[in-house]
Amino acid sequence: MSATIPSGLLRWAEVDVDVLADNARLIHALVQPAQVMAMVKSNGYGHGLEIAARAALDGGATWLGVYTPQEALALRGAGVDARTLVLGWSPPSTNADLVAAGVDVSVFDVEAVQSLAAAASAAGATARAHVKIDTGLHRLGALPEAVDSLTAALRAAGRHVEVAGLFTHYADAGLDPEFTHEQHARFLEAVDALRPVAGEALLHTSGSAAILAHPSMHLDMVRVGIAFYGYPPIATPAPLRIGMHVFARVAQVRSLPKGESVGYGRTWRADATRRIATAAMGYGQGLPRLLSSRGQMAIHGRRCPIVGRVSMDQVALDVTDLDDVNVGDAAMFIGERDGVRIGADEVGDLAGTVSYEILCGIAEGVPRLPGVAPAALP
Repeated sequence: MSATIPSGLLRWAEVDVDVLADNARLIHALVQPAQVMAMVKSNGYGHGLEIAARAALDGGATWLGVYTPQEALALRGAGVDARTLVLGWSPPSTNADLVAAGVDVSVFDVEAVQSLAAAASAAGATARAHVKIDTGLHRLGALPEAVDSLTAALRAAGRHVEVAGLFTHYADAGLDPEFTHEQHARFLEAVDALRPVAGEALLHTSGSAAILAHPSMHLDMVRVGIAFYGYPPIATPAPLRIGMHVFARVAQVRSLPKGESVGYGRTWRADATRRIATAAMGYGQGLPRLLSSRGQMAIHGRRCPIVGRVSMDQVALDVTDLDDVNVGDAAMFIGERDGVRIGADEVGDLAGTVSYEILCGIAEGVPRLPGVAPAALP
């Protein structure tokens, strides 16, 4: 697929939907016969909620995972009718809409089961619930000692609540196999206790790290997140590729004499006459201020150092070694183009964070352009 980039855009994110679909296929091949749930929460890890969802489904995912009821309902509003699970908390006031839209809801306690059953009863429908067991991550979930009361609540809900899934979330699947196996054992104990009210429930525990590190834990379904977007959290032979490339246009190019400074605070000074290009992207669009005089962007296949402090809407680049930089050229913040890879993982390391935060930090005001081919770039 390809698309044309409007000439008036100052910055944009190119999302290669074919790459994302290929990544989904690779994950599916690794885990089959288990099903694949693609995690598209937080605006599809910054790639765009609907764009990521459709690419995942094209690649063989049969489920979509979101965090909020609003994300699930947005997918339904966009015509995406695949099985969708809200993995976060759904306030009771959202249950009626979720039931009507056929969205699966996570429950963690008796009150959640009762409010979901009430919404389903009022609609004359059956709600689909996934019970989350807290086996050691200690964020959301029912502790194992609460399983008996949950079982009683689910039995009381009768036909108004179908237990469609049982799941947990590993705390450190990539680095701590001993604790991960302990969590897995705790989960299976809870499953045994819940089976009387969850006979056909899908079991799912594995995110990206566990998918790659613990094949025995794939169970009925896996929930792939960061690996789907091309950033596997641990080494893998699977040729997963980066799915998003973020660009900003060069707004000005000029010569700066020796001794002159760039940016707020005058933190960087030219050690000789330098050529400086100003690109139209800053921390307001997701380029971390921590990259000031540390990071790089790429123009025409060459890395260009960021000089001075990153501003809200722009950043200065030293392009002295490039002869062909002009106003309107594209400077790549993250992605892979013209033989240069600047991954969200590399940027995260420089900024003292992780690839997830860099991807999710790309502002929603930056247009996501699905299916843009390299030849379409200016």
